[in-house]
Amino acid sequence: MQRCINHRAVEQMNTTPSVLSARLGVGRPFYLVMSVVLSAIAVIGFSHTVPGDLAIPGFPVLLWVHAAAFTAWVLLSVAQPALVMNRSMRLHRRLGWAGTVLAGAMVALGGMAILMALWADSVPPFYPHGLFITRGAVGLLAFGGLVAAGVVNRRRAEWHKRFMLCASIVVVLPGLERAMPLFLFGDDWPFIVDATIDLLAFAGPVFDLIERRRIHPAYLWGIGGIVLGQAIVYAVAPSGLAIAMLHAVGSR
Repeated sequence: MQRCINHRAVEQMNTTPSVLSARLGVGRPFYLVMSVVLSAIAVIGFSHTVPGDLAIPGFPVLLWVHAAAFTAWVLLSVAQPALVMNRSMRLHRRLGWAGTVLAGAMVALGGMAILMALWADSVPPFYPHGLFITRGAVGLLAFGGLVAAGVVNRRRAEWHKRFMLCASIVVVLPGLERAMPLFLFGDDWPFIVDATIDLLAFAGPVFDLIERRRIHPAYLWGIGGIVLGQAIVYAVAPSGLAIAMLHAVGSR
């Protein structure tokens, strides 16, 4: 009996915050590596079109603000897992609130950027306008929803970091479109891009299976939302609803 009590006492003493962090996967490099990969995709993609993207007549200032906000998100998405690995949790939480405000601004600015591209007729010729507005709208809603889920679950680290990873994967789509040679894929390019997004998303569950021997339920919601969003895009883009959306915003 005494041995059992002593064993439990030793176990409790060994269950320090650092040990708990290790057991939960906090400090593992996976999330930092993923954030660096996603950031590299965004940088490579937009390097092909900037500053041309910022030269739409009549709206340069707002587009520069849009670009600055998304650049800040790229930097923040790398800084946050790096701070967790460094156990700088207080700064991580403070930046998290700044990131919440930034994410809200990105949704608004992203919506305006979509409208500007349609009004200025600067959408790439191979990109149907119905697909462009539907893909953009669904993507912004998915990003905002996943960030909101991450904020709500901020005290549950295992849920929080997976929702935020999924949000970063969603928002990298415009950069991925620019980084990939879409002209080589013909009319199938949207499916190729979405398949690449899915591969990035499923890296999380694969890591879970390796590290935890099971997939965390946060991915059922996060990746489920990504895949559901893709299905909605393909259902709505060729429909009359997309045409109505274009007419409503003053585009053809």
